[in-house]
Amino acid sequence: MGLSACTSSKSDLTVISAGKLVKDAFNPPKLKIDPAKLSRTARKALASTGPDEALAAIQLPSVKAQAVLRIIETNGAYSTWAAWGTNDRRTVTTKNGIITATRSVPPDLMSADVDGVLALVRRREEGTALYAQRYLDGNHQVVEAKTSCVVTRGYDKFVEYGQVSEPALQMFSSCVAQDRQFVDLFLVSNSGRILQSRQWVGPTLGFATFQLLR
Repeated sequence: MGLSACTSSKSDLTVISAGKLVKDAFNPPKLKIDPAKLSRTARKALASTGPDEALAAIQLPSVKAQAVLRIIETNGAYSTWAAWGTNDRRTVTTKNGIITATRSVPPDLMSADVDGVLALVRRREEGTALYAQRYLDGNHQVVEAKTSCVVTRGYDKFVEYGQVSEPALQMFSSCVAQDRQFVDLFLVSNSGRILQSRQWVGPTLGFATFQLLR
């Protein structure tokens, strides 16, 4: 994912390693990031935008990409983000914090059904839910990948990242299908806001870390 606002081979933001599967669900990479190590682009974005403007940071370690993001469009619970400070047309769409689509970030995630997992995560409740992601195959046909996910609670954490500073709870979503398995990790505030996450985007893009800056 180019989203070139602050892409580099050495990240100024902590890169969360990808590739952990179900057996590692309760030993995930640490999400806490030292605010002093924010990239210059992130610091500039925070300093030059209003306090009510949403900003986030995304990283895709598998393709060595990262960017500071701003919202360019909203549609109900959906937010479409693009690189802050650029005219880059590549975008990521989230639904209340869970990634549901990418555009011009091949191979794109075309859409995702996340409502079941999202409801449990935001309520910080345990349970099971179906999860579906759709991609384009080599013939430009949409292929749907369905998984069954078990959502569990982890430990209390305190999130300090950018201008975010508040308590949160770890929520794990362990998803298994015949040909894939992955564990998503969410840090969720007392109000149900997803502050930081590590989410599976697809076989090539791997895991994305998505973190609110304010």
